Amino acid sequence: APDTRVLADDVELGRVLQNLFENARRYGRSTDTGIARVVVSYARTGPWVIITVRDHGQGVDPKKLDQLTTPFFRGDAARTAATGAGLGLAIVDKAVQRMGGSFELVNAPDGGLMAHIRLKKAPCCSASSMVRCPRGRAIRPRPCVSSTRSHPPPPWPARAAASSASS
Repeated sequence: APDTRVLADDVELGRVLQNLFENARRYGRSTDTGIARVVVSYARTGPWVIITVRDHGQGVDPKKLDQLTTPFFRGDAARTAATGAGLGLAIVDKAVQRMGGSFELVNAPDGGLMAHIRLKKAPCCSASSMVRCPRGRAIRPRPCVSSTRSHPPPPWPARAAASSASS
């Protein structure tokens, strides 16, 4: 939504979303159509914005969810039919952390994988309040994280609350 902004580097956030879309394209195809259907939604929760990228594939073995952000780890055979090094979700996790946020993967109740990106909500911006990115580029819509890097996000809300908030 045009009135929702996050504290993030625009290039880094673009790479995060690109990796999640690629992951959904490779591994999140539905079993009935073979098409990867992806839904992107967001929820504002206090000082945070939670962006959810959801596919409608088979999901992942719940025992392996926490390992998916480990470099070179590949999920179960149902999601690993395509090639890849097992780095995409590890890159996403580290990039979100660099932007002062947090990243979580959960299975959707009715099938598929949901990736939750939690980023700090940005204060309202005007042309006179541009923030400089550490790399020197001026960014207005999504200012770069600077001081929030040392402040970790609060714990995730209950899964049911997070799921209903992003609907």
